[in-house]
Amino acid sequence: MAILKNIPILKKLMDIGYAMLIVIILSALVGLILAFPVMWLWNFVFGNLYKISVFQAWALNVLAGILFGQRNSNKQPTQK
Repeated sequence: MAILKNIPILKKLMDIGYAMLIVIILSALVGLILAFPVMWLWNFVFGNLYKISVFQAWALNVLAGILFGQRNSNKQPTQK
């Protein structure tokens, strides 16, 4: 890694890359942890018909977030 000490832009890019990787990994772990209550609730309600795994619950969370996610609009109402 001696080349990183000589080229500051490469060191900065590597630091940004590591930070992005950590954020992605932590987001995936939090998403998996939050998928457990969805899985338990689904299996409690629909357990006799169909049971889902934690990864299916994770996908269900993502789908619900896409479909029903909060839309933030900064449009100001026009005054007349």
